[in-house]
Amino acid sequence: MSMPIVCYRDQIIRAVTGNQPAMVFHVTDETALRRLSERLAESERAHALIRAKGYGSTGMLLDELAATIPNKDPK
Repeated sequence: MSMPIVCYRDQIIRAVTGNQPAMVFHVTDETALRRLSERLAESERAHALIRAKGYGSTGMLLDELAATIPNKDPK
């Protein structure tokens, strides 16, 4: 797993279990946790890319930000 995914994984575990180190908890469904972490990392990256292209404004949620992108003109 890449570093951002590991960080998100640990944040998810701490959010559910409290502020104890994530490594002390047994994860029942590692696959689901990995998928959630990957999706969160992808969403953060997409948000950063869209903002870097000049769309939206600070503090917008990803779905709000995506709605600011104009539709592609059909050719």
